Amino acid sequence: MPDFRRRAVRERMTVRLDPSGMLNETLGSAGLARADLDALAERAADTVRAVADRRAAGQLPVFALVQQPEALGRITALAREVRDEIDTLVVLGVGGSALGSRAILSALGSGTPRVVVADNVDPWSVGALLDDLDLTRTAFNVVSKSGETAATIAQFLIVRDRLLRALGAIEYKPRVIITTDAERGSLRQIVNDEGFRDLAVPAGVASRFSVLTAAGLFPAAVGGVRIEDVLAGAAWMDQRTRSPVLWENPALLLAAMLYLAETRASTHTVVLMPYSDRLRDLARWFAQLWAESLGKAVDLDGRKRAVGTTPQAAVGVSDQHSLLQLWLDGPADRVVCFVRVEDHGREIEIPSAYGDLEGVGYLRGKGLGALLNMEQRATELALQQRGRLSLTLSVPELNAFTLGQLVFLFEAVTVFAASLHRVDSWNQPAAEEGRQLTFGLAGRKAWEDRDEVEAWLAAKATRPLV
Repeated sequence: MPDFRRRAVRERMTVRLDPSGMLNETLGSAGLARADLDALAERAADTVRAVADRRAAGQLPVFALVQQPEALGRITALAREVRDEIDTLVVLGVGGSALGSRAILSALGSGTPRVVVADNVDPWSVGALLDDLDLTRTAFNVVSKSGETAATIAQFLIVRDRLLRALGAIEYKPRVIITTDAERGSLRQIVNDEGFRDLAVPAGVASRFSVLTAAGLFPAAVGGVRIEDVLAGAAWMDQRTRSPVLWENPALLLAAMLYLAETRASTHTVVLMPYSDRLRDLARWFAQLWAESLGKAVDLDGRKRAVGTTPQAAVGVSDQHSLLQLWLDGPADRVVCFVRVEDHGREIEIPSAYGDLEGVGYLRGKGLGALLNMEQRATELALQQRGRLSLTLSVPELNAFTLGQLVFLFEAVTVFAASLHRVDSWNQPAAEEGRQLTFGLAGRKAWEDRDEVEAWLAAKATRPLV
């Protein structure tokens, strides 16, 4: 296991940004001009300084998560206890309370114990999962920052009922671990009343930013991930993203490029495309992080503005063969951000056969990992030849340290981009509308505007179905 305390190891495992596919010196007139980036440099530097000032004042708890020894000790100890008790951990959560842990587990989980993330209330999938579980060897981690997410509360009530029936009123309690706000919300009240084992999401950390809290780290630790190395990687990227110098700070440079691409090149989509199946769920996590943080109708000055590019999660080579035609011949309205893993951790050699067939024999002796990386380079080159915007993040190998870097990098990019757009990256007012309407439709007191709901349902009922 590499010792990430050694600087030489950290340097060797550093995630690097190649921005050349965004620049006009590579793409010609379709690319961004260095002069435009340099003109933005001082404003971008002010963004870094503002973040530093707010961090020093304790106003950005997300950035403090890279150093949390007390919480890390608590998470690690509880994970060790739970690992000895179970064969399966089921995470009950939705959105940021599920996507972060799934991203880490998909990339690094050992598979023992099995960790399953149940992030929907589809009765078919929930029923199939519950029917397959041995409740005597299963624990449930209920994750909701607010403690009142309807989908998660519904899952919890169903699981609690089944555990009570199977194990009894005393034995079922150790099978539930609740991760929620430290002070408020219905789940916190339930913890206080019933004494479930629990973990806290720090105040001021929205669920989409909670991957480096207990919400993401506890399931990962149960799944065998070295979460201390995840945080070490995040801390290393944190150091690299503190510089106010645009061309020295990978998060600031990436944020500035995506900002200019949206405001100058009229891009509407940001594609995150790792060439690794293990990073498929990281791309899905990024999609929520970017969409909820940047999709805003009003800026910090109170002006009405439609801000935000649509994030798209893709994975190479699977989506390369379904989407590249559009990306090359369709509208030039997207940025493709590749994540390239240099060493995939194993290699499978392609056997020598049918050497007399030109369309087969050329693969002789090559490896699948090498071929995967050739596919990435070919896609990157094809985009550049068509003058389409792209950039590449190069990951030396996929481990806890490099994954922690990617997580922190994308969080910092999102915060910096929001600052450049002058929007609030921490709120999600439109998402709250859907949440509140769910409460109303379900009949929750103080939330049920029955006149509005009934009028909408009545109008809907008059429209014929086709």
